[in-house]
Amino acid sequence: MESVYNPPDSVVVNRIQRAFPSDELRERARVTNLIQRERKLDIVALFYTLSLGFAAGSDRSIQAFLERYVEMADCDELSYATFHGWFKPGFVALLREILDDAIENLDTGQTKLSGRLERFRDVLIVDATIISLYQDARNVYTLDDDRAGAKLHLTESLSTGLPTRFQTTDASTHERSQLPTG
Repeated sequence: MESVYNPPDSVVVNRIQRAFPSDELRERARVTNLIQRERKLDIVALFYTLSLGFAAGSDRSIQAFLERYVEMADCDELSYATFHGWFKPGFVALLREILDDAIENLDTGQTKLSGRLERFRDVLIVDATIISLYQDARNVYTLDDDRAGAKLHLTESLSTGLPTRFQTTDASTHERSQLPTG
């Protein structure tokens, strides 16, 4: 029986910090005008909370996100209104820039399929997931009559392990309409 290698937490944390260095995150936040003066907003803690620490819990409310951020940033209490105010187009632009660079810099070193799939040039994996949003977003991202939600459509290459296409739509958009063809 083959065992699965589980690296120690320190190895995982080290790899994440190399992929998303704190200094680079802070500089990007300044360039996109997300941070004009550093007070309670710790962009590094906010980024890591959003991308790594928040989704692990069972409570995925904005309040739980705020509590996790306060814990990660090791700051005193933070008002909900202040925290909510950080989620503006500048923060979205920063996250998009970080994601684009991360995808561009990924290199798995693998480009060929093996085993029963070696006859194929590539195999594409298509998936979609729904992300619940604030009620105020219902006009743009509809889930149903009284809820808002966005759907992330992702196509991944099995040979490289990298995304080849991603798009967001409202949550009611059917996956079939987003399937890449050709």
